[in-house]
Amino acid sequence: MSYRYLGNKTKLTNWIVDTISQSIPPNATVADPMCGTAAVSNALALRGYSVIAADMLTFPTIHAKSRLLVKCEPNFELFKGYENILNELNSLEPKEGYFYKEFGEKGVPANGRAPRLYFSAENSGKIDAIRGVIKKLHNEKEISDLEHAVLLQNLLLAVNKVANISGTYGYFRSKVSDNAKSLLKLEKLEFTSTPGQHSVLQGRVENLASSIEADAIYLDPPYTKRQYAGNYHILETIACEDEPVAQGDGGLRPWKGQASAFCYKRSAGNALQEILNSLKTQNVFLSYTDDGQISPTDIMEILRTFGEVKVYTHQYGRYQSNNKAKGGIIDETLYHLEMG
Repeated sequence: MSYRYLGNKTKLTNWIVDTISQSIPPNATVADPMCGTAAVSNALALRGYSVIAADMLTFPTIHAKSRLLVKCEPNFELFKGYENILNELNSLEPKEGYFYKEFGEKGVPANGRAPRLYFSAENSGKIDAIRGVIKKLHNEKEISDLEHAVLLQNLLLAVNKVANISGTYGYFRSKVSDNAKSLLKLEKLEFTSTPGQHSVLQGRVENLASSIEADAIYLDPPYTKRQYAGNYHILETIACEDEPVAQGDGGLRPWKGQASAFCYKRSAGNALQEILNSLKTQNVFLSYTDDGQISPTDIMEILRTFGEVKVYTHQYGRYQSNNKAKGGIIDETLYHLEMG
């Protein structure tokens, strides 16, 4: 599974897990409380670690549940198989519901603005039809909680393939692209059984830190000023299965209560220090880019107040929101803090 996501670690997972494994044995428990797409959580699980994955937002927990907790293809007994329920969902006729009205090219947003071109008319209607049936099946207990997570994962990935965006969901393209005109389709996921005992939580890392019991914690805080809650509002709405007020020209769901202190230079360092103060684990691995909100010098100053620090670096291509965005090579740094 892969899609364009701020801070996505898919290309760095092997290096990160290789580095962690130099100090932490494979049968240990590692927490990933800012899991995002769960790329690192999944890589850790594949190496034999037990993983505690968590995130403040809902859609990352859907990714984590599907990737960590589902160890074989779900039965979907009522539908006599996974493929059958996907075929049934894919065959649904578009519905002129919330997504069609608020995010489709022919919609009429409730706040009176022009249509938001996040999706073609057909795809926005397909999203309404599919999400409605998934929610109904779960509410009526015709699918299990994990089967529900799998279907939402299917929908999240399918939506991302046809979204008319340049990278994030902060805004949409001025015209519907050829790619966005492709028909939305749910596709089968592959599942892997991993030996560890995994769990998935939801909440701010600041609130979870003191209660996490693990041999090591991997921290991957936001690097930039872009707030994840605002830039991925559509994915969050799909995961939450709600219909929030779509605010402003971009149709963002209310997100200020989910703002991360790591996205502001004035508060990022204090946020890191607060988390470290709450942790009970001996080993902390912090992943951070060299041009983030906290300078490398400040990070080292903070970490050294807690114990001994080892530093590992790896070069990779900068995130690009579109073809014209600033590219280039930057350093990803993995700090290993051994608490004193």
